[in-house]
Amino acid sequence: MYQGMGTTLALSLFYDNRVALGHVGDSRVYRLRHDVLRLLTRDDSLLQDQVELGFIAAAEVGVSHNRSLVTQALGIAETVSVHPREDEALPGDIYLLCSDGLNDLVEEADIKLIVSSLSPNLPLAANHLVQAAKDNGGYDNVSVILVRVLKPFPASGHRRWFTRLFRWFN
Repeated sequence: MYQGMGTTLALSLFYDNRVALGHVGDSRVYRLRHDVLRLLTRDDSLLQDQVELGFIAAAEVGVSHNRSLVTQALGIAETVSVHPREDEALPGDIYLLCSDGLNDLVEEADIKLIVSSLSPNLPLAANHLVQAAKDNGGYDNVSVILVRVLKPFPASGHRRWFTRLFRWFN
């Protein structure tokens, strides 16, 4: 019944004034810093491959029929390549982890506007992002997590265990 089904993943782990990110599929991680929203992940999708190869113009992405065809997902194959990345985490940064149900239906400019405008209340911002996706059709599940870096969190005196774990995935 569920054969061939899979899921995508976006994850983050904050440590030592850094954030380790990983993703599979077309779930995404964005960072809002100094009122600039930046996508930190690359979709594992046929559409992204076609854009990068020049088969489809970036302006045509919104109307493509290949939007939901992922090239990697958890549960489809025996192995999967997680895409690890590290980023400096600064006080005031806001990280958005989301499923494609958000970014397929809400333009990045609108995502930025909602998160920036409602940044003092991240639960409210998350609710507005989900509602915006629903208002624009809501044909897919919408998962949203917003995380704000409140203060510096420097490394402790011990060896950073996560660095070793992170290198294992590279």
